[in-house]
Amino acid sequence: MNLALFFSKNVSLKTWLETGMFDREIALYKKHEEKGINSSFITYDKEIDVSISSKISSITVLHNRFHLSANNYHRLCPLLHTKALKNTDIIKTNQISGSLAAVRAAHLFKKPLVARCGYMHSEFSIRESGAKSRKTKRKLAAEHRLFTNADAIIVTTNSMKKSIVSRLPGAEHKITVIPNYVDTQLFKPKKTQKEYDVIFIGRFSEQKNLHSLLETVTQLNCKTLIIGHGSNAQKLHNQYPSAQIHWLGNIPNSHLPDYINKAKVFVLPSHYEGHPKTLIEAMACGSAVVGSDAPGIREVISHNNNGLLTKNDSASLLGPISRLLKDTAMVNQLGQKARCFAIKNYSLEVLAEKENQLLKKLIQH
Repeated sequence: MNLALFFSKNVSLKTWLETGMFDREIALYKKHEEKGINSSFITYDKEIDVSISSKISSITVLHNRFHLSANNYHRLCPLLHTKALKNTDIIKTNQISGSLAAVRAAHLFKKPLVARCGYMHSEFSIRESGAKSRKTKRKLAAEHRLFTNADAIIVTTNSMKKSIVSRLPGAEHKITVIPNYVDTQLFKPKKTQKEYDVIFIGRFSEQKNLHSLLETVTQLNCKTLIIGHGSNAQKLHNQYPSAQIHWLGNIPNSHLPDYINKAKVFVLPSHYEGHPKTLIEAMACGSAVVGSDAPGIREVISHNNNGLLTKNDSASLLGPISRLLKDTAMVNQLGQKARCFAIKNYSLEVLAEKENQLLKKLIQH
Protein backbone atom coordinates (compact mmCIF):
# COMPACT_ATOMS: atom_id res chain seq x y z
CA MET A 1 0.00 0.00 0.00
CA ASN A 2 1.22 3.50 -0.83
CA LEU A 3 0.25 6.43 1.40
CA ALA A 4 0.73 10.14 0.66
CA LEU A 5 0.89 12.40 3.71
CA PHE A 6 0.18 16.11 3.14
CA PHE A 7 2.06 18.29 5.62
CA SER A 8 0.42 21.31 7.24
CA LYS A 9 0.76 24.51 5.26
CA ASN A 10 4.27 26.03 5.52
CA VAL A 11 5.57 23.02 7.49
CA SER A 12 8.70 21.29 6.28
CA LEU A 13 10.94 18.46 7.41
CA LYS A 14 13.36 21.19 8.40
CA THR A 15 10.64 22.62 10.66
CA TRP A 16 10.24 19.22 12.30
CA LEU A 17 13.99 18.99 12.83
CA GLU A 18 14.40 22.51 14.23
CA THR A 19 11.50 22.12 16.67
CA GLY A 20 12.66 18.70 17.85
CA MET A 21 9.57 16.94 16.40
CA PHE A 22 11.34 14.97 13.67
CA ASP A 23 11.96 11.65 15.41
CA ARG A 24 8.54 11.55 17.02
CA GLU A 25 6.64 12.40 13.83
CA ILE A 26 8.32 9.86 11.55
CA ALA A 27 8.12 7.00 14.08
CA LEU A 28 4.56 6.13 12.99
CA TYR A 29 5.51 5.86 9.32
CA LYS A 30 8.48 3.66 10.11
CA LYS A 31 6.05 1.35 11.91
CA HIS A 32 3.73 1.44 8.90
CA GLU A 33 6.64 0.44 6.68
CA GLU A 34 7.07 -2.74 8.74
CA LYS A 35 3.47 -3.59 7.78
CA GLY A 36 4.00 -2.97 4.06
CA ILE A 37 2.77 0.64 3.88
CA ASN A 38 5.15 2.86 1.90
CA SER A 39 4.87 6.57 2.63
CA SER A 40 5.42 9.71 0.62
CA PHE A 41 5.62 13.10 2.36
CA ILE A 42 4.35 16.21 0.56
CA THR A 43 6.30 18.96 2.35
CA TYR A 44 7.06 22.67 2.03
CA ASP A 45 10.85 22.21 1.98
CA LYS A 46 12.54 24.02 -0.91
CA GLU A 47 15.69 21.97 -0.43
CA ILE A 48 16.23 18.67 1.38
CA ASP A 49 19.38 18.58 3.43
CA VAL A 50 21.44 15.38 3.28
CA SER A 51 21.30 15.13 7.08
CA ILE A 52 17.50 14.90 6.78
CA SER A 53 17.21 12.60 3.78
CA SER A 54 19.64 10.11 5.32
CA LYS A 55 17.28 9.68 8.28
CA ILE A 56 14.25 8.81 6.14
CA SER A 57 15.79 7.02 3.17
CA SER A 58 12.81 4.68 2.91
CA ILE A 59 10.30 7.57 2.71
CA THR A 60 9.78 9.45 -0.55
CA VAL A 61 9.86 13.22 -0.08
CA LEU A 62 7.90 15.35 -2.56
CA HIS A 63 8.87 18.92 -1.80
CA ASN A 64 8.74 22.45 -3.14
CA ARG A 65 11.78 22.10 -5.38
CA PHE A 66 10.13 24.67 -7.65
CA HIS A 67 10.78 27.38 -5.03
CA LEU A 68 7.22 28.68 -5.24
CA SER A 69 5.61 30.79 -2.56
CA ALA A 70 3.85 28.73 0.13
CA ASN A 71 0.43 29.82 -1.18
CA ASN A 72 1.20 28.88 -4.78
CA TYR A 73 2.78 25.59 -3.80
CA HIS A 74 -0.21 24.75 -1.63
CA ARG A 75 -2.53 25.49 -4.53
CA LEU A 76 -0.52 23.64 -7.18
CA CYS A 77 1.15 20.74 -5.37
CA PRO A 78 -1.46 18.14 -6.43
CA LEU A 79 -0.55 18.91 -10.05
CA LEU A 80 3.18 19.28 -9.40
CA HIS A 81 3.32 15.78 -7.92
CA THR A 82 0.86 14.16 -10.31
CA LYS A 83 2.93 11.07 -11.10
CA ALA A 84 3.44 10.09 -7.46
CA LEU A 85 -0.14 10.88 -6.43
CA LYS A 86 -1.58 8.83 -9.27
CA ASN A 87 0.30 5.83 -7.92
CA THR A 88 -0.68 6.29 -4.30
CA ASP A 89 -3.49 4.28 -2.73
CA ILE A 90 -4.56 6.64 0.02
CA ILE A 91 -4.15 10.32 0.89
CA LYS A 92 -3.85 11.59 4.46
CA THR A 93 -3.61 14.99 6.12
CA ASN A 94 -1.28 15.55 9.06
CA GLN A 95 -3.41 18.38 10.46
CA ILE A 96 -6.31 20.56 9.31
CA SER A 97 -4.04 23.40 8.21
CA GLY A 98 -3.25 23.10 4.51
CA SER A 99 -5.75 20.29 4.05
CA LEU A 100 -7.32 21.86 0.95
CA ALA A 101 -4.40 20.54 -1.11
CA ALA A 102 -5.11 17.01 0.11
CA VAL A 103 -8.84 17.39 -0.64
CA ARG A 104 -8.03 18.53 -4.19
CA ALA A 105 -5.60 15.68 -4.72
CA ALA A 106 -8.11 13.10 -3.50
CA HIS A 107 -10.75 14.42 -5.90
CA LEU A 108 -8.36 14.80 -8.81
CA PHE A 109 -6.91 11.30 -8.59
CA LYS A 110 -9.98 9.59 -7.09
CA LYS A 111 -8.21 8.40 -3.95
CA PRO A 112 -9.69 7.80 -0.49
CA LEU A 113 -8.95 10.63 1.91
CA VAL A 114 -8.09 10.30 5.60
CA ALA A 115 -8.48 13.51 7.59
CA ARG A 116 -6.21 13.32 10.59
CA CYS A 117 -6.09 16.14 13.15
CA GLY A 118 -4.43 16.30 16.53
CA TYR A 119 -6.52 19.24 17.74
CA MET A 120 -9.49 21.29 16.59
CA HIS A 121 -8.09 24.46 15.04
CA SER A 122 -11.46 26.23 15.32
CA GLU A 123 -11.68 25.62 19.08
CA PHE A 124 -8.19 27.01 19.62
CA SER A 125 -9.12 30.00 17.47
CA ILE A 126 -12.28 30.65 19.49
CA ARG A 127 -10.17 30.85 22.65
CA GLU A 128 -7.58 33.10 21.03
CA SER A 129 -9.66 35.33 18.75
CA GLY A 130 -13.33 34.85 19.65
CA ALA A 131 -16.17 32.85 18.11
CA LYS A 132 -17.15 35.55 15.62
CA SER A 133 -13.68 36.47 14.38
CA ARG A 134 -12.70 36.05 10.74
CA LYS A 135 -9.95 33.69 11.79
CA THR A 136 -12.40 31.38 13.55
CA LYS A 137 -14.83 31.45 10.61
CA ARG A 138 -12.00 30.45 8.26
CA LYS A 139 -11.00 27.60 10.56
CA LEU A 140 -14.59 26.36 10.79
CA ALA A 141 -14.97 26.51 7.01
CA ALA A 142 -11.72 24.57 6.51
CA GLU A 143 -12.81 21.88 8.96
CA HIS A 144 -16.24 21.59 7.35
CA ARG A 145 -14.68 21.19 3.90
CA LEU A 146 -12.19 18.60 5.11
CA PHE A 147 -14.57 16.50 7.19
CA THR A 148 -17.34 16.42 4.57
CA ASN A 149 -14.89 15.31 1.88
CA ALA A 150 -13.03 12.77 3.99
CA ASP A 151 -13.67 9.05 3.73
CA ALA A 152 -12.32 8.57 7.25
CA ILE A 153 -11.50 10.96 10.09
CA ILE A 154 -8.88 10.35 12.77
CA VAL A 155 -9.01 12.46 15.95
CA THR A 156 -7.02 12.14 19.14
CA THR A 157 -9.78 12.52 21.76
CA ASN A 158 -13.44 11.72 22.28
CA SER A 159 -14.17 15.41 22.88
CA MET A 160 -12.93 16.15 19.36
CA LYS A 161 -15.22 13.48 18.00
CA LYS A 162 -18.17 15.00 19.83
CA SER A 163 -17.30 18.44 18.47
CA ILE A 164 -17.36 17.18 14.88
CA VAL A 165 -20.56 15.19 15.35
CA SER A 166 -22.30 18.24 16.87
CA ARG A 167 -21.65 20.09 13.61
CA LEU A 168 -21.86 17.17 11.18
CA PRO A 169 -24.05 14.39 12.64
CA GLY A 170 -23.72 12.37 9.45
CA ALA A 171 -19.95 12.13 9.93
CA GLU A 172 -20.03 10.02 13.09
CA HIS A 173 -19.55 6.70 11.27
CA LYS A 174 -16.35 8.03 9.67
CA ILE A 175 -14.63 9.03 12.90
CA THR A 176 -12.03 6.91 14.71
CA VAL A 177 -10.33 8.04 17.92
CA ILE A 178 -6.62 7.28 17.85
CA PRO A 179 -4.72 9.19 20.55
CA ASN A 180 -1.24 10.61 20.08
CA TYR A 181 1.31 7.87 20.52
CA VAL A 182 4.48 7.59 22.54
CA ASP A 183 7.40 5.24 21.97
CA THR A 184 7.35 3.53 25.35
CA GLN A 185 10.64 1.77 24.57
CA LEU A 186 12.34 5.14 24.19
CA PHE A 187 10.35 7.04 26.81
CA LYS A 188 10.83 4.90 29.89
CA PRO A 189 12.12 5.29 33.45
CA LYS A 190 15.89 5.43 33.86
CA LYS A 191 17.90 5.23 37.03
CA THR A 192 19.67 8.56 37.06
CA GLN A 193 20.44 11.29 39.52
CA LYS A 194 17.75 13.94 39.82
CA GLU A 195 19.36 17.22 38.76
CA TYR A 196 16.15 19.26 38.60
CA ASP A 197 13.07 19.64 40.75
CA VAL A 198 10.71 20.69 37.96
CA ILE A 199 10.72 20.35 34.17
CA PHE A 200 8.55 22.04 31.54
CA ILE A 201 8.64 21.20 27.81
CA GLY A 202 6.71 23.18 25.23
CA ARG A 203 6.27 26.37 23.22
CA PHE A 204 6.52 29.69 25.01
CA SER A 205 3.04 30.71 23.92
CA GLU A 206 0.17 32.30 25.86
CA GLN A 207 -1.67 28.98 25.64
CA LYS A 208 1.06 27.16 27.60
CA ASN A 209 0.83 29.62 30.51
CA LEU A 210 4.56 29.38 31.24
CA HIS A 211 4.43 32.72 33.06
CA SER A 212 2.41 31.21 35.94
CA LEU A 213 4.82 28.30 36.30
CA LEU A 214 7.83 30.60 36.35
CA GLU A 215 6.24 32.67 39.11
CA THR A 216 5.66 29.49 41.11
CA VAL A 217 9.17 28.03 40.78
CA THR A 218 10.69 31.44 41.52
CA GLN A 219 8.72 31.54 44.77
CA LEU A 220 9.74 27.97 45.61
CA ASN A 221 13.35 28.69 44.57
CA CYS A 222 13.53 25.19 43.13
CA LYS A 223 15.84 24.05 40.36
CA THR A 224 13.83 24.15 37.14
CA LEU A 225 14.55 23.11 33.55
CA ILE A 226 12.65 24.84 30.73
CA ILE A 227 12.87 23.16 27.31
CA GLY A 228 11.41 24.94 24.30
CA HIS A 229 11.38 28.27 22.55
CA GLY A 230 9.19 31.17 21.50
CA SER A 231 9.37 34.72 20.22
CA ASN A 232 9.12 35.93 23.82
CA ALA A 233 12.05 33.83 25.07
CA GLN A 234 14.36 36.74 25.82
CA LYS A 235 11.58 38.64 27.58
CA LEU A 236 10.92 35.66 29.85
CA HIS A 237 14.64 35.30 30.56
CA ASN A 238 14.74 38.94 31.64
CA GLN A 239 11.58 38.67 33.75
CA TYR A 240 12.79 35.56 35.59
CA PRO A 241 16.58 35.87 35.94
CA SER A 242 16.86 33.28 38.72
CA ALA A 243 20.01 31.16 38.62
CA GLN A 244 17.77 28.24 39.61
CA ILE A 245 15.96 28.37 36.25
CA HIS A 246 17.86 26.68 33.42
CA TRP A 247 16.79 27.43 29.85
CA LEU A 248 17.31 24.95 27.06
CA GLY A 249 16.03 25.56 23.53
CA ASN A 250 14.36 23.02 21.26
CA ILE A 251 16.05 19.64 21.33
CA PRO A 252 15.43 16.40 19.36
CA ASN A 253 12.52 14.39 20.67
CA SER A 254 14.77 11.35 21.12
CA HIS A 255 16.85 13.29 23.68
CA LEU A 256 13.89 14.23 25.87
CA PRO A 257 13.77 11.02 27.96
CA ASP A 258 17.21 11.80 29.40
CA TYR A 259 16.08 15.23 30.59
CA ILE A 260 12.65 14.08 31.81
CA ASN A 261 14.30 11.40 33.95
CA LYS A 262 16.59 13.97 35.51
CA ALA A 263 13.65 15.89 36.97
CA LYS A 264 11.41 15.03 39.93
CA VAL A 265 8.20 16.60 38.62
CA PHE A 266 6.86 17.40 35.14
CA VAL A 267 4.44 20.35 34.98
CA LEU A 268 2.05 21.37 32.19
CA PRO A 269 0.16 24.53 33.25
CA SER A 270 -1.61 25.24 29.93
CA HIS A 271 -4.93 27.06 29.59
CA TYR A 272 -6.03 24.36 27.11
CA GLU A 273 -4.58 21.54 25.02
CA GLY A 274 -5.61 19.18 22.26
CA HIS A 275 -3.93 15.94 23.26
CA PRO A 276 -0.57 16.95 24.79
CA LYS A 277 2.29 14.80 23.55
CA THR A 278 4.89 15.94 26.05
CA LEU A 279 2.56 15.06 28.91
CA ILE A 280 2.11 11.45 27.83
CA GLU A 281 5.85 11.19 27.11
CA ALA A 282 6.61 12.31 30.66
CA MET A 283 4.09 9.79 32.00
CA ALA A 284 5.73 7.04 29.94
CA CYS A 285 9.01 7.95 31.66
CA GLY A 286 7.34 7.30 35.00
CA SER A 287 7.33 10.96 36.02
CA ALA A 288 5.07 12.44 38.62
CA VAL A 289 3.04 14.93 36.58
CA VAL A 290 1.13 18.06 37.53
CA GLY A 291 -1.30 19.50 35.00
CA SER A 292 -3.83 22.27 34.93
CA ASP A 293 -7.44 21.16 35.18
CA ALA A 294 -8.05 22.23 31.59
CA PRO A 295 -9.41 20.72 28.35
CA GLY A 296 -7.04 18.15 26.88
CA ILE A 297 -5.17 17.67 30.16
CA ARG A 298 -7.99 16.54 32.43
CA GLU A 299 -8.77 13.79 29.88
CA VAL A 300 -5.28 12.35 30.47
CA ILE A 301 -4.57 12.94 34.14
CA SER A 302 -6.73 11.22 36.73
CA HIS A 303 -6.30 13.30 39.88
CA ASN A 304 -4.45 11.57 42.71
CA ASN A 305 -4.17 8.45 40.55
CA ASN A 306 -1.66 8.95 37.72
CA GLY A 307 -0.93 12.61 38.43
CA LEU A 308 -2.25 15.77 40.03
CA LEU A 309 -4.68 18.34 38.59
CA THR A 310 -4.89 21.93 39.76
CA LYS A 311 -5.98 25.39 38.71
CA ASN A 312 -3.32 27.00 36.56
CA ASP A 313 -2.63 30.25 38.40
CA SER A 314 0.71 30.48 40.20
CA ALA A 315 -0.84 30.29 43.69
CA SER A 316 -2.69 27.06 42.82
CA LEU A 317 0.36 25.47 41.20
CA LEU A 318 2.40 26.12 44.33
CA GLY A 319 0.61 23.53 46.49
CA PRO A 320 0.86 20.35 44.39
CA ILE A 321 4.41 21.09 43.22
CA SER A 322 5.74 21.74 46.74
CA ARG A 323 3.80 18.71 47.99
CA LEU A 324 5.53 16.41 45.51
CA LEU A 325 8.97 17.87 46.12
CA LYS A 326 8.57 16.88 49.78
CA ASP A 327 6.98 13.46 49.26
CA THR A 328 9.24 10.97 47.47
CA ALA A 329 6.83 8.08 48.10
CA MET A 330 4.00 9.94 46.37
CA VAL A 331 6.27 10.83 43.45
CA ASN A 332 7.14 7.17 42.98
CA GLN A 333 3.52 6.00 43.33
CA LEU A 334 2.15 8.52 40.81
CA GLY A 335 5.04 7.82 38.44
CA GLN A 336 4.44 4.07 38.42
CA LYS A 337 0.75 4.52 37.68
CA ALA A 338 1.51 7.10 35.02
CA ARG A 339 3.86 4.69 33.27
CA CYS A 340 1.28 1.89 33.31
CA PHE A 341 -1.39 4.26 31.99
CA ALA A 342 0.84 5.42 29.11
CA ILE A 343 1.73 1.88 28.08
CA LYS A 344 -1.90 0.77 28.14
CA ASN A 345 -3.35 3.73 26.26
CA TYR A 346 -0.67 5.41 24.15
CA SER A 347 2.01 2.93 23.08
CA LEU A 348 3.26 3.40 19.51
CA GLU A 349 2.87 -0.27 18.66
CA VAL A 350 -0.80 -0.45 19.66
CA LEU A 351 -1.85 2.82 18.02
CA ALA A 352 0.16 2.23 14.83
CA GLU A 353 -1.62 -1.10 14.42
CA LYS A 354 -4.99 0.58 14.98
CA GLU A 355 -4.29 3.07 12.19
CA ASN A 356 -2.90 0.29 10.01
CA GLN A 357 -6.16 -1.65 10.29
CA LEU A 358 -8.18 1.47 9.52
CA LEU A 359 -6.16 2.13 6.34
CA LYS A 360 -6.53 -1.46 5.16
CA LYS A 361 -10.26 -1.40 5.78
CA LEU A 362 -10.61 1.85 3.87
CA ILE A 363 -8.73 0.46 0.87
CA GLN A 364 -10.84 -2.71 0.86
CA HIS A 365 -14.03 -0.66 0.74
